[in-house]
Amino acid sequence: MQIKEMMIMEDKMKIDTEGILDRAAARRLFVAVVITSFIGPFAGSGINVAIPALGQEFGASARELSWVVFGFLLGSAMFILPTGKLADIYGRRRVYTIGLWLFASTFLLGACATSVAMLNVLRFIQGCVMSLIFGPGMALLVSSHEASQRGRVIGYSAASTYSGLSMGPVICGFLCEYLSWRSIFLITGLVVLISIYLLKDIKQEWYGDKGASIDKKGSICYLVAAPLWLCGLSKITEGSTGLLLLGAGALGLLLFWWIESKAEHPCLDVRLFHGNPVFTFSNLAAMLHYSSTFALSFLMSLYLQVIVGYTASMAGMIILLQPVVMAALSPKAGALSDRIQPGLVASVGMTLTAAGLWGMSFLTGDTPIWIVGLLLMWIGLGFALFSSPNNNAIMGAVEKKHYGTASSLLATMRLMGQSTSMAVVTMIIALCQVHSLTGEDNVQLLGAIQIAFRIFGCISIAAIFMSLVRNKAK
Repeated sequence: MQIKEMMIMEDKMKIDTEGILDRAAARRLFVAVVITSFIGPFAGSGINVAIPALGQEFGASARELSWVVFGFLLGSAMFILPTGKLADIYGRRRVYTIGLWLFASTFLLGACATSVAMLNVLRFIQGCVMSLIFGPGMALLVSSHEASQRGRVIGYSAASTYSGLSMGPVICGFLCEYLSWRSIFLITGLVVLISIYLLKDIKQEWYGDKGASIDKKGSICYLVAAPLWLCGLSKITEGSTGLLLLGAGALGLLLFWWIESKAEHPCLDVRLFHGNPVFTFSNLAAMLHYSSTFALSFLMSLYLQVIVGYTASMAGMIILLQPVVMAALSPKAGALSDRIQPGLVASVGMTLTAAGLWGMSFLTGDTPIWIVGLLLMWIGLGFALFSSPNNNAIMGAVEKKHYGTASSLLATMRLMGQSTSMAVVTMIIALCQVHSLTGEDNVQLLGAIQIAFRIFGCISIAAIFMSLVRNKAK
């Protein structure tokens, strides 16, 4: 037993001796991760615009089509923490590369789907596979670059992620209109092959907990609790069913936390939260940020097309103002957080975002379009100043061996926040009795959009509080 423990200790000591990649190799890894940081969220959000085309081709019901979107989200959320730990044990580059191959394969297969049932199965598998990429991705970036460059590279990764989320519906709308929905899957799979090519000559490996055993009890508990919670959020308007699933999911997540606190090699090392307010409150701020902002493009699409009357392509171009500003400024905001306290920069960004969301709550059908554009650009600035510095704060609050866990947890916060954001919109639309999105219920729809933005404004204020508490605690 002592010999085995000594061998594990020796393996862990090797982590500290891992050198930084040379400039050319680091650049290839950086580009590969940035590409997948964009294409994953792009594929996740972009498929929404293909739902009508899918329903027409396969003659599928609304319930069947809902799993095209939800199945992907469910698979990602279920496996994100276990696969993050898997990468720490068996190597982050190795797990990431396997994930890329599986991701490209399943998306190329998706282009050949012959039924909605086949597509739904593939979408769930794609979500599971994405967890192999979401988890190790940021950990690879941080591990392969000097600490002084951490904020900058995280900034580019954050810009790619948000750009993918925001631009997915716009670009995929054009693909679906002028080619077909199958082109979305085909192009996504081919783009991922570029990342695989860039990584082919990189042999260096990074570990977080090499030689450790997999936490089976904790992993199984999380695999059950996470989908229960997400299914509960998706059915929140269905009364007791949604509440029952939410309660079961909450109890399961509490049990998961208790199991992890006792495990020798936990899937999620909850000790990272003990005495580490920067890590704790930064993760909470991230979840609240995604909760308050993920539905922005969805709501603005409804506002611009249904309330104002713009075409889908024109609405998409206006919505692009937000991700363009965010993508342009995120790297600079990340670099700024290398010189100034990241939590301070993130707090300013969240404040700007909150102000922009509250401004959106006062939109009417007669609001000048230049005001809408300014609000979107203002929120884009807030996004940039929050996301990269906040991610930098999270990764800077843990040791190198915990980079994989921290990266996976951040991805989990993103997925939970996205689910919460869409659940809020679904609930508000139901409560405001919006039965049609064709222009027949414009008064109710506009009221629902205004209420949703006010709720998101309140959530973002809570995120500001988390940032301020983090800064004060530090």
